Amino acid sequence: MIGQIFPLFREGHLLRTQMLEAFTDYSFRFGELLYTGYANGIISGCQLTTTEDTIIVHPGLVLFFGKVFYIKEPTPVNYAPTDELRILKLHYLGEEQTESMIRYEMELSLEEDSKQKEGQIEMCRFTLQQGAYLRCQYQSFEDWGTAYDTLNMVHVPYAALGHSTLHPELLRTFAKEMLTHTLENQMDISFCLDILSRGGAVCSEALTAYIGLHNGVGTVKENNQEIYNGLLDILREVRSGGNQKKVTSKKHRSILID
Repeated sequence: MIGQIFPLFREGHLLRTQMLEAFTDYSFRFGELLYTGYANGIISGCQLTTTEDTIIVHPGLVLFFGKVFYIKEPTPVNYAPTDELRILKLHYLGEEQTESMIRYEMELSLEEDSKQKEGQIEMCRFTLQQGAYLRCQYQSFEDWGTAYDTLNMVHVPYAALGHSTLHPELLRTFAKEMLTHTLENQMDISFCLDILSRGGAVCSEALTAYIGLHNGVGTVKENNQEIYNGLLDILREVRSGGNQKKVTSKKHRSILID
């Protein structure tokens, strides 16, 4: 028989082994099953804010090797202007097991190495110039890719089926900006509405397929930066009216008969 036990913790009741086992199954195993087949990355939360000398990573859920980890308290990381690239990374340090518990260790650190190694998740990158303030607010989709004095979130992996993907809010910004223009291509409209209707991440396969179909070049690589660049090119094309010009030229095509 398949069933589910939900323990009821009430005053005066004995705490039984069966109740603890049910609590463990629900709180830990449920997350592992829910994200089976997902690549490492942020699941939700982990918002970043800045002060004059710290980056604060707020509570959120992160997926590491099939396990869901909960960052339950805001965690500050100190920074200073260096005029050089810095990457904030979350490191998975492994597990420590005792007779009564398994403890998973993680830490945040700023590094110069832009490569993401096994057991690491990039949280942001930036190049802060002397006298500048590190900002975490974005004015547009293009602004998300700013290299200087801004938290660049393009490379941050979000957990998704198969491969990690882009920040959901970055994609929502793209969809909103696209829909401020008159879109003649129905695929563009459907894609943007689908992004806005989702509550989470969009898988990278869908993003690369959209870019390839829009440009008529087939599939493109599944690198976050390349996907972002592809979406930015599409937005610039639509912004300049190039998308409308392509469609209009087809509508006014005529055949001359001598």
